Amino acid sequence: MNKVVKRFENMMLGSLVMSLIDVAVGLLFILYTDFTTKMNMIIVGSFIILHGLFYLVRYFYDGLGNKFFSFELIFGVAAVILGVFTVFNPMDALKTIGVLFGIWLCISAIDKLYYGIKFITAHEEIFPLVTFLAVLLLIMGILTIINPFKAFTLITRLIGLFMIASGLFDAVTWMLFRRRAKQLMKLFN
Repeated sequence: MNKVVKRFENMMLGSLVMSLIDVAVGLLFILYTDFTTKMNMIIVGSFIILHGLFYLVRYFYDGLGNKFFSFELIFGVAAVILGVFTVFNPMDALKTIGVLFGIWLCISAIDKLYYGIKFITAHEEIFPLVTFLAVLLLIMGILTIINPFKAFTLITRLIGLFMIASGLFDAVTWMLFRRRAKQLMKLFN
């Protein structure tokens, strides 16, 4: 069991690094608003593909997928497809960048909500925080899809802000998971 817990802790450390990448990309969008629309689409698409690939790594990493990361395969494939579509988007990028990023946030929220529900049924004490973060991500995703802004610089700044928030939410979640690795692994056995 200790070997599995150690692998889980290592995977949570990798997830924390991905969260830091989220924050860095979010800062990029906030600080540099003069990228072209196509460049923004490539950055967002690559960001989503990277997350999708990491979901797949978490699923296939040393057998943990069957236990803790059982839904990561679905989320990984969905993210890779969404990311590729974002990079090679044939539609008007200005209208779709917010929608595609919003869909990504909703996928991420559903991932967190899965763990929140699992923790609620197991009476795990971290369920309120995980569930609350999932709901916040879902709200951010819906707001991004609705796109209340018509100006491109505002939507890219909104995406940047939501990337930073998402990265920070994920970092809190993954640090919590890492700290409570032994207890969480018992829930999924």
